[in-house]
Amino acid sequence: MKPKRIEYIDVAKFLAMILVVFAHGTKESNLVAFAFAFHLPVFFILNGMTLRIENQKFGDFLTTKLRRYIIPMFGLGILCVLADLFVKWLLNNPIPDHFLLIGIANVINQIRLFAIWFLPALFFTDIILFGFHRLAKGRLWLMGVLSLLLLGIGIIFNQFHNVPLVWNFDAALFGTIFTYIGFAFHHQKLSGLYNFLTKVRLRALIMGIALLTATYFISQYSYELNHKHLEMFHRVYVPYYITLPNAIIGSLGFILICRGITNPILAKPVEMNLALLAFHQILAFPIFRVKICPEWWASVSKLPANDLKYTLFTSALTLFSIALIAVIYLAIKYSPLSAIVNQPLAGFYRRNASGKELPRA
Repeated sequence: MKPKRIEYIDVAKFLAMILVVFAHGTKESNLVAFAFAFHLPVFFILNGMTLRIENQKFGDFLTTKLRRYIIPMFGLGILCVLADLFVKWLLNNPIPDHFLLIGIANVINQIRLFAIWFLPALFFTDIILFGFHRLAKGRLWLMGVLSLLLLGIGIIFNQFHNVPLVWNFDAALFGTIFTYIGFAFHHQKLSGLYNFLTKVRLRALIMGIALLTATYFISQYSYELNHKHLEMFHRVYVPYYITLPNAIIGSLGFILICRGITNPILAKPVEMNLALLAFHQILAFPIFRVKICPEWWASVSKLPANDLKYTLFTSALTLFSIALIAVIYLAIKYSPLSAIVNQPLAGFYRRNASGKELPRA
């Protein structure tokens, strides 16, 4: 039986994706420093909150994760390569020799390729945490210890070999601890804490604002000190003792705020998150900047990110990306390729000769 969706988690996933699109569309700034402090970790935590491990067979679990992450990684990756080719043609940019062949090879390696690089990282964190659950025999504290040890391995690895690995496995070394936090936070053994924080919407909203405010000030302090934004993992690192706790505080604050403002109107669009992740940078951004509003872009492109005119442009860019990709998402959803956006095959494809709809696989 398919588990019931949790409305405020869907709200959080969609709003976090909008934050990603906005942050990718603007320049390095105080606002980006704030957004980047938690905008990737929050997806790991939200993933952990909905992770089903208990009473799961590994074969079934692996099949589910391959369907959820790896099929979209390959499918959307190939579409991104084609979209990149289309944009180069549209903008009269030179197309390198063997462009498609090299693009497909990069999709297979998937090392920080397009924004969908995040999908295999999520895949590995789920598989690793499943193994930790088996190894720890379901004991949350031991799963936490194992996740921290893996984090330590990730930190040491990146101190001496700070390059991304195939399928972005290095990101999973960091992401597992956040996935564990989400899993533990929503686990029945911690139901008292979970209910206290989330049951009353107003209380969740107030606590979320407080936590996110703390994240803002920490991120601004670090940004002014180091002149670079915080990130959970990157090829260039800032102190982990600031980055990691701040990511947890910011992610929980964001999630609690979403619990406070939860609304079905904000929850439904989460279905298009994968399409937004894939196409906002490679397709929507260049079309808006160069083809739709080239004069506007020329007039604001050299302004600082905190200038109101630049912020308005970035906001319009974000809205355009959502609108354009909503159309692309619906086209994929109702095509035979619906699996790459984690949607079932449309009913009209499953009708037999007599017109009767066959059951879903």
